[in-house]
Amino acid sequence: MRLGILRHSDLSVCSDPDRIRDELLLADELGFQLAYFPNFAPENVEGFQSLADGQVAIGLDAHAFGAHSPRKLETLIRDVNDQFGGRLVLGVQMCCGKVSTKCRVAAQIFETLFSSGSPREESFAASHFPMKPPCPDVIGLPAKGTSEEVALAAARGYLPFTACWLAQGDVAYHWPAIVEGATSAHRRACSSTWNVARMIVVHDDPTKIDAYVFGSDSPIRAYFSQLVKRGVLGPDVDAHLNRLVIAGTSDQVAESIQLLQDNVGEIGTLHMVVPKGSDPEMTRKTMVCLAGFGMPMVRQGAYENLERT
Repeated sequence: MRLGILRHSDLSVCSDPDRIRDELLLADELGFQLAYFPNFAPENVEGFQSLADGQVAIGLDAHAFGAHSPRKLETLIRDVNDQFGGRLVLGVQMCCGKVSTKCRVAAQIFETLFSSGSPREESFAASHFPMKPPCPDVIGLPAKGTSEEVALAAARGYLPFTACWLAQGDVAYHWPAIVEGATSAHRRACSSTWNVARMIVVHDDPTKIDAYVFGSDSPIRAYFSQLVKRGVLGPDVDAHLNRLVIAGTSDQVAESIQLLQDNVGEIGTLHMVVPKGSDPEMTRKTMVCLAGFGMPMVRQGAYENLERT
């Protein structure tokens, strides 16, 4: 299992570029696989060229590139990919019902990127051409977090992504759905491509954890409150915080992550979600403890379980 970071912020205006760069550099130093930035506008990538020699992949929403001609889209995507040292990952929401404008724009981009081996959107099929290699990887982002969405992503050859607002029981349905979706398109499902997001907080002081997760001004509370307002979750925010947030010391978090993997199947990349308004020191401590202590414990536990079998 590798680590990723899903970083929510007001990045459409790049309000705190120094902090974003510091977190990206830290993610790169700690060996994170992917740093994903929802709603980050491609025109705000200036100043990130210093990351071109790193390893961490950088994800942007496809719809953030806007509606352009195929050639313009290809130029924009290539320019940003070059600035990120060829490590750009593009995300598209998997819409299994009514198609939003956001999804339609993203569909246009991905029809540009991939003209074969995946379903073509009828609205764009006639006018699009394939983007010449190398193409960025594609990640299928959750709209509602359903099994149908990850199955659709797998069928299209995208990297499936499971939302952080799903309980373990619901997440457990996703891997079988991914296998079914990949098989339906004559693809091979690989657990290393499965991305799972969780809200994770690591700290040695339980009082600070309690305030950061359950406090009235908690950024995590605000994040789940927004999901409630959107109708994604039921009205009991405290129940969601207790059920969906992985928090504690490095040992406790490692145990929770191991339990998650035992219950849902092998995860390729586990993404820690960083909500808007997050505390910089808490974010940094969680990243360092996850990479330096938590994940090694999980991997050691998996190795010991393998030896016992």
